[in-house]
Order: sequence, then structure tokens, then C-alpha cells
Amino acid sequence: MSAEVFVSYSSQDHAQVSKIIERLRKAGVSVWMDEGGIDAATLWSEAIVEAINDCKLLMMMVSRHSTDSANVVKEVMLASESSKTILPVYLEPADIPTRLKYQLTGIQHSEAFALTPDALLEELLKGLAKNGVAVPGYENVKSTAPASSTHKRRRNQPVNWKAPAFVGAVLFAIGLLIGANFGSDSTPPQSIDRTIDHATRLAINLPDNLNILAGADNPYLWSIGSVVEISPNGRHIAYYSISNKVHTLNYVDLSNYEGTKKIVESFSLKGILFSPNSKWIAFFDKGKIKKVLLDTKEVAIVGETRVPDYGYWAEDGYIYFVHSLGRKLSRIKDVGGTPELLHEGPHQEGATLGKPFVLKDGRGVLMTFPGKGINRNYAPINHLDLKTKKIKDLGVTGIWPYYHEAGYLLFAKNGNIWAAPLDLDSLSVSADPVPLIKGVGMYAHWETAQYSLSNSGSIVYLEGRDESLGIPAWVNSEGEIEKTTMPEQFYGISDISPDGKKLAIQVAAEKDDIWIYDTETWSGSKLTTDGSNGWPMWSKDGESVVFVSRTLEEEAWGLYSKKINAIGAPRMIWEPSNGVMATSWHPTEDKLAMNFESDIWFINNPLTDPKGIKFAGEKHLEWVGMFSPNGNWIAYDIDQSGSYSQVVHSLNDTNQLYQVGTKDSGNGLWSSKGDALYFIQGYGSIVRAEFDPESSNNPVGKIKELFYVKLIDNPGSSYDIHPTEEKFLLIVPKTPFKKVREIRVLLNIENELRGLFQK
Repeated sequence: MSAEVFVSYSSQDHAQVSKIIERLRKAGVSVWMDEGGIDAATLWSEAIVEAINDCKLLMMMVSRHSTDSANVVKEVMLASESSKTILPVYLEPADIPTRLKYQLTGIQHSEAFALTPDALLEELLKGLAKNGVAVPGYENVKSTAPASSTHKRRRNQPVNWKAPAFVGAVLFAIGLLIGANFGSDSTPPQSIDRTIDHATRLAINLPDNLNILAGADNPYLWSIGSVVEISPNGRHIAYYSISNKVHTLNYVDLSNYEGTKKIVESFSLKGILFSPNSKWIAFFDKGKIKKVLLDTKEVAIVGETRVPDYGYWAEDGYIYFVHSLGRKLSRIKDVGGTPELLHEGPHQEGATLGKPFVLKDGRGVLMTFPGKGINRNYAPINHLDLKTKKIKDLGVTGIWPYYHEAGYLLFAKNGNIWAAPLDLDSLSVSADPVPLIKGVGMYAHWETAQYSLSNSGSIVYLEGRDESLGIPAWVNSEGEIEKTTMPEQFYGISDISPDGKKLAIQVAAEKDDIWIYDTETWSGSKLTTDGSNGWPMWSKDGESVVFVSRTLEEEAWGLYSKKINAIGAPRMIWEPSNGVMATSWHPTEDKLAMNFESDIWFINNPLTDPKGIKFAGEKHLEWVGMFSPNGNWIAYDIDQSGSYSQVVHSLNDTNQLYQVGTKDSGNGLWSSKGDALYFIQGYGSIVRAEFDPESSNNPVGKIKELFYVKLIDNPGSSYDIHPTEEKFLLIVPKTPFKKVREIRVLLNIENELRGLFQK
């Protein structure tokens, strides 16, 4: 038997909904309700479809549970498609459901949470009667339902319930909304949703068989830069997925949905830079800047660069990018040419430049500059004047800045997107930053946040957290993890003492400090007090720690040594300079390997008479040099083609250089006998390579992957081996990363931004 009112609800709200429906039925209203609860149904049955087709009105019980229910979404969609009246009843305070904004905006609704049962019943009976439902005693109530309470599907927006890339019901809602706002090129993007008080929130669901290059699906976490971007006109979304280590750049047209389109595939794709006209996407691949035309998938090379990281395609016809380990800001004409250096940061630990945002009309660049340490949550966001080269600190710290044309600075910090009013004329922030969106994926050290802002004021983002945070854990050769009781923090370099009883580790907050932890009790104490400090390494006797340090007012880092039980200031063993870091002691000579300006140097007699000798450099970047136990070899990372590889190099014959790991491998550690080299390969695999230290030919033997583990990939060697070689110390997430199953879209943020700063 058909009913005039269909009730759509979540099974988790069954008790509350049943009481409301019982009173409606006693009042004589014909109501159809799935008594088992929609979420309990294994199939969206024909009976439900028939009931919606036969009803006059769908009553949606709005709660946090129902807005997350796929079946509730389908019911509302079908009702809208069939031109049924929709009446929302709010069971608890809530915004209009994120995935149903178009269907529910402007419709009269009832707030059950704010009314007594009698008052709610009276309001519902009148509302039902006005919308043509037979209600005894309310026959004379005229139907005054607003035109917006029913919706018909636009002819150019077909329902695709089996969309190959997205869940059909959700995509249909988005297609209607976007299509309504961007139906033609003549419609200005700035006109979207101006009548709505709050931002429109949408979720694009991803299919189970697609692994987006983020969260639990991304072996590199967030370190490849931007994973999802929205075009300047707000009509397109591009994102990276991964399969068999291959990165795929995907593209979605929101204004005319025809499914996801694969644009480019490669093992080393990085970055998403939409052109100002939204017709091209630039990206980085194997040391080259490339661009692809979305309509034809035609790929063109813009230019070459060394280790590109982040970028922005500006309206002035240039692509701006940061490269060479994040120290240089350059630009290149988008039609091709030679890169032009605009700014170079200091060659020091933690001295990286962040993603640039180029302001319109030549008003400069917003970007994060080096802070007091490696935790980029506390690095200052600055303005760089491209004409005068003057730098202005905006007084806020964070990463990934954008400017909203209504006068707001947006940036990421501690897993949230923040906003603050910014006056471009005075370059001043007039109020304390306020969180705009909470729970956004980011990786503070690698200067990466997974969100972007369109010119039309829309934001696309991925849910997540600051994945720089983790805890040290023991991991055996089988990959079994035993987490320590150390607190979850931003950890940098760690080094186990020669006897295995203590751990020296870099802890990064507003500034960096070296802590010493007992590996049995995990009680700890801070070794350093002044300045910013990092990259600890034990002395051979295990009584001292060598580390880099600088005052908070200086840029250059010096190399220091301090006994762990001593009182007083540490001893300087290398005067402050650029990019210095100690990595390894020679086993028989009084010699220390260190990094200096991205090359490997040796210091003779470092504690008494330091003298530096360059061992490797000139053509490539070298990193983390480790002496073999017999002192005849050194292992290090080398950048030869835009990615690092693990190599071994003879100290007796400089021509003997052998690659051990494939690309994206490094952080080598020797076994105690020197018969094996351990290193990290690719996506977090711990690998063991057999090694013959006495061989005059290629000493590298059989290579075996021991295990894979999700690492917190903070700077440098993020792991160490216990002296017994029975277990590794690695920095791992405290809780597992979640799979990213949806791309979130936030439309019409201007009103919401204004509201944040009017309270």
C-alpha cells in the first residue's frame, strides 16, 4: 500500500524518528518508513524505489548519521529526480547536508531539536498540509510550497549511477550544483552561491579500486607535493593516483561530468599546476617541467631544472617553482625557455623555501621561508617583492599559503587550514588566524598541504592530519613493530649509542633540541638548551654527541660536541657555515664525514684541529656519507637524475663507484662486520645488500628486501640499527594512516571567512 509521506533516515536515529512518525500516524498522516532502517538493508530494494515513486513528499531526517548514509543520499536524489517535494527535519543542529546542498537549499525545514514534541507535531502537520499531503483537520491550509522545494534534473546533466571513477549519487549532486553555477563560459565563477550564508560542502567519493596518492595509499606519504588541485575557474579537479608504483595524473570536469580521465602516467610525476585559463596542467617529471593540454593530452616540455619541488603557474605567463633541495625560487616562461633565478635561500639545515603563491598585478610572491628549525609549522610566511627583492614577514607561521581576493590569507598548520585578514597594501595581518577547515592532510617538514584554492573561491582538499608526527619504534627483520612509550612528536634525526643503551634524537617544535632517551625505560632529558639544534651523532666512546647548532638570530650552523653528563656550553668543532651536518666517524682514523653545502667532506682531527677536505661533489648532490667498518669504502646518497640513489664509493680508488639501490633509495647503514649494507628503498622498504669489502671488482652482492613499513619520512636518516643488528629503530605513525576515500570540495568560502572575523 502506497503512502503520501516517505521517511528517509539513518538506522542509528531509529528510536528518535519512530516517536515522531508514531505521532504523525496517530494524527492520520499516511507515512511509509522502512522499519529496519535504511542502513540495515543490504540492497536498495524495489519496494523502497516504488514507495518513493508513489509518495507526494519525502521527509529527510537530518543528522550527522543520515548525511553520511549512501542510501539516504540515493533516496533524496531519486525524490529530487522525480520532482517530489523534500522536507528536511533536523534531529540535531547541523548544516545542510554536505552532499545534498543543492537539493535542500532554500527549502522550508523543521528543527526538531529546538521544539517540544507538541510544537514539532503542529509544525509538521501544517507543513505537510501546505505541500499537498492529506492531514485531517488541516484541509483548508493552502499549499504555499516554494518553487525551490522541488527540483528537476538539468537536461545536460545525465545521471550516471555507475560512474567508473566516483559514486554516482554523490557525483550527480555535485554535477547539478556545479552545472548550475558554471553552465556556460559567460557565467562568472565569482557568482556562485552568493545567497547562501555558509560555504557549501561536498564530498566526491572515490571507488575502492582507486588508490589516491595520499594517506595509507601513498608510500611516500605527502612528500611528492600536491596530490589534488582545483583549477582557477573552479570547474576542474586534478589528482594523482598510484598503481604498481606508477603515478597517474587524473582529471575531472565538474561542470560536465563524463568520468575521470587519465592524462599522464610516469614513475616520478610530481606537482599539479593549473594554467591561469584552466586548460593546461604543468607538472614535474625526471628533472623536467612539462605541461599537458587537457583536451588533447598533448605533452610539451617547458624546461629543465634540478630537483623541482613546488610551483605556481601565474597570470604573467611564467611558471614559478622551488628547486635544488628547496633553496631556490625561479621562474620560466610557460612557452619554454631558460629558468630565471629570483631568490636563493641559505644553504643550511632546515633552510627550505615553500610553495610560492604569486599575487596578481605584480604584487609579489607569498611563500614560507626558513624558520628556527625543521618543523615547518613554525616557519614564517613572507612576502617577496619581485622588483625590489625585499622580504616582509607577515607575522604568521605555517605552509602552503594562498590569498583570497576578498582580503584573506589562507595557510596550513598543525593539520588545519587557517585564515587571517591580510591587507596587501600594508602587508599586514589584522587579526589572529582562525581555523577554517580542521583535519586536512599535510606534511609539515616536506612543505606539503593537500588543498588548493580557485579564483572563484572554492577549496578542494583531502582529509587527514599532519603526518610529520610519529613515535620511535623497534622493528625486527620480519617487520614486526614494537612501539616505544615515547610521546608523539615531530622527530628528526636519531642515533643509537654504541652500546645500544641510549638514543640521541632531534625533537622539533618552535625550535629544535637534542634529547637523550634511555632505551629501556624511555625516560629522557634535553641535552641542548640554547639556539636550534639537530642531526645528533654519538662519539666513538658513546660519551659525547656531535650535533649542529645555531642561535635563533643567525642563519649559519656550526658543528658542536657535548658530553651527555657535562654541565656547560657545547664545544665548537666547525665554525658556523652553510649546510653542515656530521654523519659518520672513520673506524681507524681521527676523521669525520660530514655534509657541507650538499657535498661530502672529511674533517681531519675534528675535536682538535678541524680541517675540511671535499671528497665528492661538483656534478651531483651527495648526502649522508657513512664509512664502512674497515674504512675502505663510503656509502652515500647521490642525486643523478632528479631522484636519489644509494651508492658505495672506494676511498682508495675514486673510480670505483657502484650503485646499490635503484632510484629513490638511500640512508645507508653498514653491518658491524661490513659484510652488508642496509638502506631504505623506494616506498619504505628496508633492504639488505650483501657486500664484499675486500673485492677489487664490484663488491655488491645479493640484494634482499627485508620488510616494508610506513615511515615518518622526516629529514635525513630517519632510522638506525641496534648494535646487535636484531632490530631497527624507525619513526612510525602512532595510529595507522587512513585510506583517503573522498575528495572534499568547499564552495562559497567568502561568507564563511567574513563570519569568522565578525564574531
